[in-house]
Amino acid sequence: MTNTDRARRRFIGAAMLLGATALATLPAYAAYPDKPIKFICTSAAGSPLDAMMRQLGKQLSQELHQSVIVENMAGGSGAVGMSYALNQPADGYTVVAATGTTSFMMAQGNLPFKPDNFIIVRGLQAEPSAVAVRKDSPYTSLPQLVDALRKTPDKVNVGGYASAGFHQFVFYRFQQVGAFKTEWIPFQGGNQAAEALLGGHIDVAIMTPSSATGQIKAGDLRLLAISTASRDHFFPDVPTFKEQGFDVVESIWRGVMVKAGTPPDVLATLNAAFDRIEASAEWQKFMQTNMQSPLHKSTADMQAQFRDEVTSRHAFLKSIGVAQ
Repeated sequence: MTNTDRARRRFIGAAMLLGATALATLPAYAAYPDKPIKFICTSAAGSPLDAMMRQLGKQLSQELHQSVIVENMAGGSGAVGMSYALNQPADGYTVVAATGTTSFMMAQGNLPFKPDNFIIVRGLQAEPSAVAVRKDSPYTSLPQLVDALRKTPDKVNVGGYASAGFHQFVFYRFQQVGAFKTEWIPFQGGNQAAEALLGGHIDVAIMTPSSATGQIKAGDLRLLAISTASRDHFFPDVPTFKEQGFDVVESIWRGVMVKAGTPPDVLATLNAAFDRIEASAEWQKFMQTNMQSPLHKSTADMQAQFRDEVTSRHAFLKSIGVAQ
């Protein structure tokens, strides 16, 4: 071996040692999550969506040993919270609520949101809509209410959560099969619609039963119909729309999503934590208490459903003049 070869070997060895030393001193990337996670709830405090986000946040914090902060950003059927989320890094530290109403908001086409801007990480709840009245209401059945809506639509005020959202869609379907037409009064949350109903500001609310569980159980509100295909196991005494002669079968889902581009390992961490949460006795008790049904759908299945809903809801939105 020549002196030149020996020198070259010594140089390469020194360079490799230097490189290894430099790599050893580089900061290691911490595993997700290494800082608090923010949950954005897109409806008002006290709503069923808010209750879900807070319970999920509490259990996720326990599972991942990291703080989860829930912040309410109501408005625009979710647009306010979604705008905020899209302006944050795609790193899994901003998790935003997603619901069937999100599909309607995107289907309008008035805002720069597309299904592929987000990843629906998990669908967690499914719940029907219902027709609710006060305990002293003169309406005791759906046919009786429809008769009044046909004859005096200006004297029966109907409202619910959001404009051009799931509950208005249910009401739109109800109007179609019931052959009547009246105005829709939107609220920022289902619980606010229930409060307006109790306060006499509206006569009928189209809402999820969980928006007023306490008032329904206490008898302050009565359900005239529920939008399940057959009688709901939580409300076996409430007749369906269908059995009263009105073919309306719909349900709304609730879940969580993150900004598109969130790393696969972060999604895997969240999904694994959500698996454990959904299997826990605490979560199952929460679901039972709040009269919710599980969805058991993968991220891919929820994303496909989300895209399909945005397409299918467009026709309804065109009919009420809020989409091209």
